[in-house]
Amino acid sequence: MRYEYSAQLREDLNAQVLAALQAQGIINVAVVAEEVRRRNLAENIALEDIEHLVMQTAQFYGAPMEFDGLTVVMETTGSLSDVGLLQGNGSLEEEAAQLDPHQMHLQ
Repeated sequence: MRYEYSAQLREDLNAQVLAALQAQGIINVAVVAEEVRRRNLAENIALEDIEHLVMQTAQFYGAPMEFDGLTVVMETTGSLSDVGLLQGNGSLEEEAAQLDPHQMHLQ
């Protein structure tokens, strides 16, 4: 993890956290981090490092946080069923019951 970040990145990070806090009242760490990463691609910083910075900034403001990375998937693809995460009526319990443990493997 790097410890030196540009003033531009820090200002953008602060602005995005405050904007999310004012708009939604809660900071979705994954979404804000992805927005900051996309706006600062030239800095080539890992998403995990930006997520850590988002958490630190949100903690500084005492903002509530959520850690829902699936929201990023939904925003970029339109819906979870588009990426094959949900099928049928969308019940996660039913989907989990239908999984075949022999077909699941780590990549």
